[in-house]
Amino acid sequence: MFYRLLSKLIEVLIVAGATILVTIVTCEVVLRYLFGHSLIFTDELSRYLMVWIVFLGSALAIRDEAHIRINILSRRLPHQFQRLMTVCSHGLTLIFLVILTVEGIKILPRQLYQMCVTFNASMFWFYLAIPVGCILMIIFQLPVIKSAICGKLNEAGQVEERKDTVW
Repeated sequence: MFYRLLSKLIEVLIVAGATILVTIVTCEVVLRYLFGHSLIFTDELSRYLMVWIVFLGSALAIRDEAHIRINILSRRLPHQFQRLMTVCSHGLTLIFLVILTVEGIKILPRQLYQMCVTFNASMFWFYLAIPVGCILMIIFQLPVIKSAICGKLNEAGQVEERKDTVW
């Protein structure tokens, strides 16, 4: 239940962010090429929205195991070693996400009083995407690791049966 609600919330935030992004970029293009004027905040805001969308989308990609993987070596190994490589890969990803979360949190206080160039907002809110996105990725990585340990792997090294998953 928790994972379903969290997934829905993330999906809603991604759709809202993408809608705002498309709207402001479309307005910018129309204003610039038809009227010769532009909005000063469009470029900066679209960049920051894209960062949030990417971090939130990465959490859903981890949930679905949709990130790119190179499995040319693991496909040729026995299933026990494939499972071991998959679990190690997910474990290393988890370690990387924890480090990125900690470093992202360390950066936040320095960004609190730094303001955006084109509009009056603290950079804190945009840098917050790093720890928030990584925490969400960690939350979705844990069941993936559990499935990799307990589940059956297919030829791509992904878990085939996910009957015991939480979403």
